[in-house]
Amino acid sequence: MRKYCFALLLVTGLASAAGASTEALTKEPIIVTGDRAEEAEATADFAKAITWRPSQDKPLPKHYEPVCIQIFGLDADYADVMAERMRENMRALNLVLAGDGCTPTIWVGFVPDSHAEVSRLRKDEPAMFGDLKDFEIDRILAGSKASQAWFAREDKGLDGKAMRARTIEINQLEVSVKHNDPWRASRITNTIRVDMIGSIVLFDSKLSAGKSIRQLADYATFRALAPVRDLASEEDNPASILTLFAKDATAPAGLTEFDWAYLAGYYKLDAHAGVASVHDAAKRAFLDGLGDKVASKAGLTAE
Repeated sequence: MRKYCFALLLVTGLASAAGASTEALTKEPIIVTGDRAEEAEATADFAKAITWRPSQDKPLPKHYEPVCIQIFGLDADYADVMAERMRENMRALNLVLAGDGCTPTIWVGFVPDSHAEVSRLRKDEPAMFGDLKDFEIDRILAGSKASQAWFAREDKGLDGKAMRARTIEINQLEVSVKHNDPWRASRITNTIRVDMIGSIVLFDSKLSAGKSIRQLADYATFRALAPVRDLASEEDNPASILTLFAKDATAPAGLTEFDWAYLAGYYKLDAHAGVASVHDAAKRAFLDGLGDKVASKAGLTAE
């Protein structure tokens, strides 16, 4: 029900902005040299640095339910190609895709001014931002001005069960709270998971001109699947599609080895994993060459 309401809010909240258009894993021995070990550590540090920290030390959010993509504000033929590229990426990552007639869980839009659109929606459609804190909404507007991305989330039990509402009394006032009834208790790990029930990526149509459909699709894939920031400048770090709109940068043609490794490692993390887990996951993925392996398994290439 909540997912339906979220989709309905997206339809009504973003309708006025539409109309602008733009153009097999094999086990191999890993030999770690000193330089490669240092490179792996630097890659892991970068992965952790670009990952948005969840509020209240919660687990990292993911898409657990079948993914459904909707693209608006782009010519239909281009939108179809872009959506199929995103689906190919997600198949490579072993995400489940929803069937025909599905309710969208990922929305990608092209609007005249993405930065202004977020500010408008924050004022006119606050429910679209769910329970995001002020600092989390501020992060949406950071980075480049060419694209803004965020997601709505829902806390669930580790087994995916929705939490039940429970009324408790605080200072003689009845307050409704969520109640988690885990099948196992733990003082060491979280007993909840955080579901992305809707991801939104808004492109500024004017600033997107000159970018290929593949670049836009791969960029949207990364930002829709993981809570990462884009890069407003080209930094001394591994090549990444997140530099697509970086000033004076030469952006890659698509998802890079780092990008594939990050996403593959991210979606292998346990449901209760926190942001600190990203570092080790990225390091293992780099040392194992997971980025190239995942891309080649699906017949894709890492830039």
